[in-house]
Amino acid sequence: MSDDTGPTIELLSPPDMFRGPTYEHAARVGDFIFIAGQVAKDIEGKIIGPNDAEAQARAVFESLDKVLAYCGVTKRDVVKVTTYLVDSADAPKVTPIRLAYFDGHRPPHTGVVIKALGAPEVRLEVEAIAVARRKD
Repeated sequence: MSDDTGPTIELLSPPDMFRGPTYEHAARVGDFIFIAGQVAKDIEGKIIGPNDAEAQARAVFESLDKVLAYCGVTKRDVVKVTTYLVDSADAPKVTPIRLAYFDGHRPPHTGVVIKALGAPEVRLEVEAIAVARRKD
């Protein structure tokens, strides 16, 4: 999608992931890739690990990895991460999984505790911004 007033916006969703009915998993604008909040869903849209923050965190970062790969980048290209939790008590379970996923890469991170997410059994959602580095 583009017009004469701004940059091209390319909307992207990996074919091997559940596709939400109202959004795409990522949008590329210039060198930036904005990744929608990922929740623990299988390809049919069923929640993985209902009410289990640890299992959901693993699934969420696997989904993030799929979206990044589909967009042609890696976790090393992530420049911002936001984690939404429905219970701050889940942070000690989720944080080590996030740190292990990024394996020494430490992009800026914001953690937010909110009242609820899209379904009562969803414990967390993670969104990210990545940069597609030019190969010049």
